[in-house]
Amino acid sequence: MRTHRGSSWLGSCALLALIAWLAFGPSLFGAATDAALAQDAGIESKKIVPFVPTPQEVVDKMVDLAAVKKGDVVYDLGSGDGRIVITAAKQGARAVGFEIDPDLIKESRENIRKAGVEKLAEIRQQDILTVDLSGATVVTMYLLPDVNLKLRPNLLSQLKPGSRVVSHAFDMGDWKPDKTERVNGRTVYFWTIPAKGALKQ
Repeated sequence: MRTHRGSSWLGSCALLALIAWLAFGPSLFGAATDAALAQDAGIESKKIVPFVPTPQEVVDKMVDLAAVKKGDVVYDLGSGDGRIVITAAKQGARAVGFEIDPDLIKESRENIRKAGVEKLAEIRQQDILTVDLSGATVVTMYLLPDVNLKLRPNLLSQLKPGSRVVSHAFDMGDWKPDKTERVNGRTVYFWTIPAKGALKQ
């Protein structure tokens, strides 16, 4: 009789568990799914620019225009697969890429490892509009016109005079570039940060 009652009790527990799952399980699962989707949506909302890789010949021109060398600190905003960061590091510069997409971060870190420049290159997960640019001597980007204009005040206020800025494809409005180069039909713009107050932000 004791064994029978024990089996009955276990059966009751199983039944209660089943009822609880039927009552709350789907909603709990839905809540977990919603949380995951919200996290993905949060990342997506910060992707202000789609990833389109810069051809290597354009990367080489950007690094060349900025005269990247040992001792420079290069910040690449929206670093994608890491190719600009890697190219700058190969010139002896300390190169930091800023990217929001986890998959691209993983890919670019692996590319850095394969290129053997781990000591000079790194990728940070961060919204590019929140980056403190003051540590850079060179900033590179391949973004969009409106994003360039959003970044312009930060570039002018945070970078030291003489720092260099290079943009693939898009300019900075009425901030005229010091140089403009064409590479296989693509445009590269180059600016030097002027003395403080010399240019309206």
